[in-house]
Amino acid sequence: MFGTYFYNKNIRNIVILFGTVFNDISVRRTDAANVVQEEIKVPIAYGPAEKFLVRLREVTDISKGKVGLTLPRMSFEFSAINYDSTRKLVTGKQFKAIHASDTTKLTRVYTPTPYNFDFTLSIMVKNSDDGTQILEQILPYFTPAYQVTMNEMSTVGIKRDIPIIFTGLSTEDTYEGDFLTRRALIHTLTFTVQAFLYGPTEDIKIIKEVDIAKYDQTSQSALAAAQRVKASNTDIKPDPLSSDADDAYGYTTTYTE
Repeated sequence: MFGTYFYNKNIRNIVILFGTVFNDISVRRTDAANVVQEEIKVPIAYGPAEKFLVRLREVTDISKGKVGLTLPRMSFEFSAINYDSTRKLVTGKQFKAIHASDTTKLTRVYTPTPYNFDFTLSIMVKNSDDGTQILEQILPYFTPAYQVTMNEMSTVGIKRDIPIIFTGLSTEDTYEGDFLTRRALIHTLTFTVQAFLYGPTEDIKIIKEVDIAKYDQTSQSALAAAQRVKASNTDIKPDPLSSDADDAYGYTTTYTE
């Protein structure tokens, strides 16, 4: 239990999954005839919006290596985690898969624990039309949940559809009228990701033989092993014995009285 090191990268993968959902959004600038003059792919990075606003207000000075931030752009941040008792699974259930480097073993992990991960997505633009373009490429997919398939535990081959639930939107305009201040219109979207955390994995041997001994009377169970009278014996093995789990194989059953 506690004190045994393990790291499944569950939280890291959840953060990456969330950011990946929004990494292919763009805005288009058109002229009066609605002809596209420019298309900009909106960059996204991890971090609080305040960090990017500080860079936005910095004056560009190439000689000093200072480059002001360009808009539009997005940022996201993992803000909270809470246990979700409504999604609790059966305790003690096991997930197993052939060991990655040793086909004579299985990798085993027990039932994961459900947690809700809260995320904030900030959309920073300098004009309202850029902001509405980005919002319309996001919001229609959330009703209010959007399902994304995630490779939760590659060591045991577990994939799951993870709901990303849209929970709210607020808008802030940081422009205060100073001609020296660059405007930043910020749309803040909040989401909850319903995911799972797994405990440590364990390597176990594959059972390749079952040997069943049968006795005449149940009362003999109280006798010492050397005093019992065996009535029959059944031995079951895969055929061929060298078969792996994904091979085509049968069984050899040996019955002895």
